Amino acid sequence: MRQLSFSGKALAIFLSLLMVTTPMMVIGQGSDEYLQGKLEGERDAKGDPLWLLAGIGCGIFAIGAAFFTHPNPPAEMLIGKSSEYVLGYSEGYRSKARNSNVMYASIGCLLSIAIGAALGAFKNIENN
Repeated sequence: MRQLSFSGKALAIFLSLLMVTTPMMVIGQGSDEYLQGKLEGERDAKGDPLWLLAGIGCGIFAIGAAFFTHPNPPAEMLIGKSSEYVLGYSEGYRSKARNSNVMYASIGCLLSIAIGAALGAFKNIENN
């Protein structure tokens, strides 16, 4: 029997994983309730402006923290909804809220850099 090269093995593993995961993605994302929930979750997610302060105080670490946290949707929006709707809403909400939180933290980090640069420039002017 002929042995597969490394690229052949990698391709076989990729195709196997693709065959296993594709039906799961179609089942989870194919229904109208899922899509409606996802759209409404994205619409309702605003993010938390407190990440702006975290970005000012912690800089790049706040951006990393905002990226790795997963905000939970408000429970009152999920009461009485189907499981497909809840799954879509939760995924849409978390994705959009996390992106907004990363944006807030990034703006705070940039503000911190700008304030530091301005203070450095003023200190330079005073010394001359």
